[in-house]
Parts: sequence; structure tokens; C-alpha cells
Amino acid sequence: MKIYDLSLPLSVTDPVFPGTPGMAYEHTQLISKDHYNLGLVHVNTHAGTHTDAPLHFIEGGTDLAAVDPGKYVGPAYVVECTDKGAFDVIDVSDVEPHAENIVRCRRVIFKTGWSKQFGRPEYFTDYPVISLELARWLTENGIVMVGVEPPSLNPALYIEVHQTLLEGGVAVVEGLTNLDCLPSQEIFFCGAPIALVEGDGFPIRALAIEF
Repeated sequence: MKIYDLSLPLSVTDPVFPGTPGMAYEHTQLISKDHYNLGLVHVNTHAGTHTDAPLHFIEGGTDLAAVDPGKYVGPAYVVECTDKGAFDVIDVSDVEPHAENIVRCRRVIFKTGWSKQFGRPEYFTDYPVISLELARWLTENGIVMVGVEPPSLNPALYIEVHQTLLEGGVAVVEGLTNLDCLPSQEIFFCGAPIALVEGDGFPIRALAIEF
């Protein structure tokens, strides 16, 4: 078995989505005086590699504690979109040649190479986007999870695209990386979030497993 880590390392010093709060780590106990280390982490719930719960964009929506973790565990199909640059649209025409495999796996990941921009301002603003039509196609075809390398889905239609997917029962994973290391287009994905009550999202450890 081989494991591929698809997660950005998470640090409280990492940049976060513009306009959202930064992070901090507080040491509350130390070995030097308490005989053990313990800390309090202030986490931006959409920092790094993370998932969005329906509550993120839907008033009264499902929180992370109620999201089915099975959506994040199972076969996923990786669609090659490395020809897409800043603001280029990933549309239904990009998935139609892979439709049979995507529907069979029920999880799809879009490989754009955008994670290489992490740490640069444009990482959060100029990324390839998921079209509203594609979001509708994914929900209509029973997809349970979509994963992308950028930190979000569509800067111009971020509300509409998120709501379409989340209302349609699609788990959203953003901020993936290392997709160029994957051995094939079909992988076994594992990245279930913690069961956070009232959680609108949270960083995850996204993995691809080769058995």
C-alpha cells in the first residue's frame, strides 16, 4: 500500500482567504512547568486543504457533525485540466469524455496545477473556475464529492455554485495539492473531516491510497 498526501501543510502563519480571520496557536501547558504540552488553536475553518459543509452557504444547513463521512471515502476520478489557467472555466464539456468513470466513482477531482500558486496573492483570486452548469451536472448525476486545487470554486458565482453543489448533497473539498504525483486517474480517496458540531467547514488531511 502507498499513500499520497494531497494536503497543504497547515500552519497558523499561512495566508487565509482575503477578508477572513487569521490563525493563532496558544501554548496553555508546557512540559517545563506542567509536565506535558497542550495548546489552543484558533483555526480559520476554510484554511488550507479543507471541506465546506452545507452550513457554509445555506442558512440552517447541515453542519460537519451531520455530514455523511462516507462521501469523503471511496473511489475518485481525477480529470486532467492542467490546460486551464487563471479564470478559465471548467465546464460540462470537460467532463463529458470522462462521464462514465465520474458517475461510477461518484467522486471527482479536478487537476489544474493551481496548488503551485499557494503562497502568492493570486492563489486566492485568479484561479480556474467551476461553472454553474458543471455544478448542476454533478448534482444531477449523483456525484457525492468534488475536489479542486484552488481555495474556492468560482469567484464571480461563488454563492450560486456552492449552493448548487451543497444543496445537491455534494461534499466540497478545496485546496488540494500534489495531484501530479498520483499514479493513475482513478484513486481511492480518504479525507473525512472531524464531526464538528455547528462546523461550516474545517481543514482535512486528504489522502490518495494505492493498494
